[in-house]
Amino acid sequence: MTRTAHTLFGTTLALLLAVAFVLLAPATARAHGGPFQIVVTPDGAGGVSLYAQYVKDGHLVDEIIDPVVTAKASDGRTAGPVSLVSSSEGVGRWVSESPFLADGDWSVTVRTTTPEVAEATVDFTVAPLEAPVEAGATAAVADTSEASPAMWMGFTGLGAGVLLVGGVVAAVLLRRRTREHVA
Repeated sequence: MTRTAHTLFGTTLALLLAVAFVLLAPATARAHGGPFQIVVTPDGAGGVSLYAQYVKDGHLVDEIIDPVVTAKASDGRTAGPVSLVSSSEGVGRWVSESPFLADGDWSVTVRTTTPEVAEATVDFTVAPLEAPVEAGATAAVADTSEASPAMWMGFTGLGAGVLLVGGVVAAVLLRRRTREHVA
């Protein structure tokens, strides 16, 4: 192969690899913003936790939001409004600063207006806390077999990176091999 052919081959290969990387790279990097969904869960002690995820890519919301909780018990009691605060446990999670729901069955609604309107209502039961686990007792392990959308997007990005690195290695080896045959 001539030097011009090598240059053309290398340029074409680099362009194809760049296109493959862009097409195979997870859309998550490009899809932040837009509508988000909120998932509300009890914290186990009479408080509420909230996770906010972008609908397009499943990433946790890293913007400031203003979630406010109101709740109504099956016996007519009400609680709230209570503002949730950003959790120190990570991005996209908001929590109540202290327990505010007494024992009972509750219908809990969380609404946010910033940066967009989002609302979720869930029903859950607040039960009295159980006694602490004694020393030497065994604890159950949570089942974490269900994968999150963000995890799958990470696998896609990893696959694109492997494809890119593999293409570069193949190009280098092919170029080296053609040089040996020309020489």
